[in-house]
Amino acid sequence: MRAEAARKRGFLLVELIAVLVIIGSLSCISLQALSDSPARERRIIQNEAKNFCTWIKYRMAAAARESAEFRVMLTQNTDRSYEVTIIWLGGAKNLRHEIYSFDEAALAYEGVHELIFSGRWFTLTPAATFIVKSRKIPEVRYFVTISGTGYMDIKDKL
Repeated sequence: MRAEAARKRGFLLVELIAVLVIIGSLSCISLQALSDSPARERRIIQNEAKNFCTWIKYRMAAAARESAEFRVMLTQNTDRSYEVTIIWLGGAKNLRHEIYSFDEAALAYEGVHELIFSGRWFTLTPAATFIVKSRKIPEVRYFVTISGTGYMDIKDKL
């Protein structure tokens, strides 16, 4: 009977240690996820740049399928960041508007505020480089470049 009771106490101690290890590791993971580290901010901004790139690529592919064009307009907000508006010219979405705005990042852009993409020729006139930057840490930024031939690239340095 004593041996059986000793085994139960030992098993309960092992369970307690296992629970403490699990709770400790979960708290470490949550602290890392919630911290405002520059590495975390870089990942967030890089994801925003990738999402923007994917959004533009999808519209370029749709325009190419329909041999349509779209106009890319940049609208500056009160916080000096930009929103991207696409106005379709031709195809099934003729004269429809689509707006892309960023959740965690801000878009900066210097250049012409109106671009034209031709689905027939798969060209963007003129080529453009957008800067997707952090609102919290100004040094964290990614450059999304769209060449005249529709090639897209994301870099952290120019």
